This record gives sequence, structure tokens and C-alpha cells, in this order.
Amino acid sequence: MKTQASKSILKIKNPSTEQFLEIWKQYQPFLIEGVAEHWDACHKWSNDYLIDHCGSKVMSVVYFKKGFLDNYKNFAYDKNNGADEKKMQYKEYIKDIENKISNNDDTGCYLYEVDFEEYFSELIGDVTYPKYLNRKPWVNLWHGFSNKNFTSASSLHFDRIYNIYAQIRGRKRFLLFPPSNYLSFYPPLDDSSGMGHNSKVNPDLLQFELFPKFPWQERIEVVLQPGEILYIPPFWWHHVTAVDENISLSFWYDIKLQDFFRQKNMLKVFFNIAPHYIRHSISSEGSLWHMMNLFKGMIS
Repeated sequence: MKTQASKSILKIKNPSTEQFLEIWKQYQPFLIEGVAEHWDACHKWSNDYLIDHCGSKVMSVVYFKKGFLDNYKNFAYDKNNGADEKKMQYKEYIKDIENKISNNDDTGCYLYEVDFEEYFSELIGDVTYPKYLNRKPWVNLWHGFSNKNFTSASSLHFDRIYNIYAQIRGRKRFLLFPPSNYLSFYPPLDDSSGMGHNSKVNPDLLQFELFPKFPWQERIEVVLQPGEILYIPPFWWHHVTAVDENISLSFWYDIKLQDFFRQKNMLKVFFNIAPHYIRHSISSEGSLWHMMNLFKGMIS
């Protein structure tokens, strides 16, 4: 294994399980090279190939109004302000984004967090599931794009579980923030529709006066290249935008109770979040669902 520091994030080359876990204990994100780049998915998944194998599958696509990420009321709450969900065949979505790229259409759309094994079962053989954490993952596929007037994006949030994020095609830009004081990330706790794992902040807008306590200076920027894997620890905040048309896979792994004692500072981070999150969950159905699934995964 070759290890090198790349600015603020560690890069490792084809680690063994033991080497992965040794770095995993530090509770920091890191990049993995020399693994996903050898998967068939990174070489085969052209749009034509995807249409031939899965083009007739019907799935949900989200369409966004212009400037969706400019106002936190659109994305921090579970109200779907400025976003509409449409059912369509996968081949229709691919043709739509190809047109939006060539015409610089400002009507954005995003196929995100799709159940890979349910909707893309024909492609499972093109991927080798990471086995570093010795537990079965569930897998989501993301297919987005970028043009002059729109970029598919995930607003600033944290995940309650481990995310081993493989970039199959194209590039994505990540802004990562270590989980310091939970309230300094301005979670939308002022309304029952607020999602406790979301932030009101768009870190690209630099609204210093509106969010003065936000840790702007702690951002870590990573542009994930095709064939690279980004490991994102639970409760680490991240904001994701497309650089160009791209496809990614998230391999999700539950937290086990003993993990809190094996990783540096993760228990401390959890106790900083939990009082606020649990209190909010009493009135927020969405946050309650996330909290229940966290505890279910810990004890299963």
C-alpha cells in the first residue's frame, strides 16, 4: 500500500482490509485509488450500454426549479419546495440530460439514491462490492450532470452510517466539513418538517452574515475522479456537486455499537448531536425515521 497526503485528505493505494481499518480508526475521510478503476463498470458504463441493459426500467427522477439551492427553505426541509418527482424510463432520463447538456437547459433534474440491486440488477456483475467493514452493504446509484446553467447536487448534510462512495464515470466535487459543534451547522430544527441531518447552509454561497457560526474555514475540497473511492465517516458533513455528467455508487454500511469505541472521537460527536436530534425527532417524522434506523442498525 502506498500512502501520501494530498493537501487536506489522505490518499491510499489499494489497501488491504487491515490497512483500511487502521486508517478508519482515525475517523477521517480518505481517498482510495487502485480499486474501483479495475471494475468493469468503469470501462463499460456508457449511456448506450446502460440503455441496452436497463433502459426500460421505470424509476423516479427529481426535477428542480432554477435556483433551487439558493434558498435553504427548498432543501433543508421535508417539503419538496421547488422540486417535482416524475416517473420515467431510464432511457428517457438519459436522453433528457443529454439534451440539457447540449442545449444548456436551466431546468435541472437528478436521478439519485436509486436502489442499485432492484433497478440495475443486470449490472451487479460489473461491480465488486467493498468488503472492508465485514458487513453487507446496500447500494445506491446516482446519475447526474452539469451544464452552464445547472448542476445536480446534494445539499449540505451528514449520513448516519458509513458511506464508501465510488465514482464510476465523470467527476464530482465534494466539500467536506468535520463534525464539530452540531448547532454551528444550522440544522433546520425550527420546524417539524426540518430534517435534522440537513444544514441550512449552502457552502458555495459564503453567506457569512446569515450563518456567522458556520465553520467556513474547515472545508476540505475534493474533486472525485473516475475510478476513485471516497470514504465518508458517519456524521461528517458534505456538500456534493456534479462537475460533468457522472455516475456514482454509494455502498452503505450500518454502524455497530462497538464502532463508537474503536474510532477516534466518534462517540463524542454522537453525544454532541444526539440531544438536539432526539428532541427534534419527537415532532419530526423524517428525523425520527432516521434515528430509529440508526439504532436498529447498531443492535442488529
